[in-house]
Amino acid sequence: MYQFKARCSGLADLMPQKRGGEGLSDTAKSAVRKIAKFALFGYQDFEGNKYTEKGNLLEEQAIKLSGRKRGLPLKKNTERRENEWITGECDIYVPSRKLIIDTKCSWDIGSHPFFTDEAADKAKKAGYDIQMQGYIWLWDCEEAQIDFVLFPTPYEMLSSYDSPERYIDLVEQIPQDKRITTVTVKRDNAIIDKIKDRVSVAQEYYQQLIQEMS
Repeated sequence: MYQFKARCSGLADLMPQKRGGEGLSDTAKSAVRKIAKFALFGYQDFEGNKYTEKGNLLEEQAIKLSGRKRGLPLKKNTERRENEWITGECDIYVPSRKLIIDTKCSWDIGSHPFFTDEAADKAKKAGYDIQMQGYIWLWDCEEAQIDFVLFPTPYEMLSSYDSPERYIDLVEQIPQDKRITTVTVKRDNAIIDKIKDRVSVAQEYYQQLIQEMS
């Protein structure tokens, strides 16, 4: 049986409502159709790029930097949790503080949010704030913190057109404690209730798509 549960990382796409109505927006419908195609045919629309590859390669370093900033021996969370509506696997869970920490590795100096308002804007634009509400819900926490971190890009990831000075040397000149910017997301039960509502509508549309192909 096909069952739709939204990944926390994709929640932001489901949140907009249809203009002048209660249904799903075009963006939300497109997101659900991609999930249905994966369930039906095993087709993955997005398989990663150089930005996600850098994040994966440097995830352990990012977690260590997050730990040093807080004076905590942090480790990667490997537990996936789910409820009736959503599923997710946060980067770091700190039980003693009821805290979620998520790391985001920036590609270069230009894309890294060094400033507080820049980081807050980037988190909202990328939908990370909604993603964190999902984790907060699943782990029953009061807040989540997003750490935007900047490390030199591994040399082997650079193309012949990329300048090592731009992606490695310039970054290394910046003190490491200046290369991490944190955005705090407080638990918002109104947003969590909206997530329930939007995912419920998405689940209905998903079942329509599955039935159409049965």
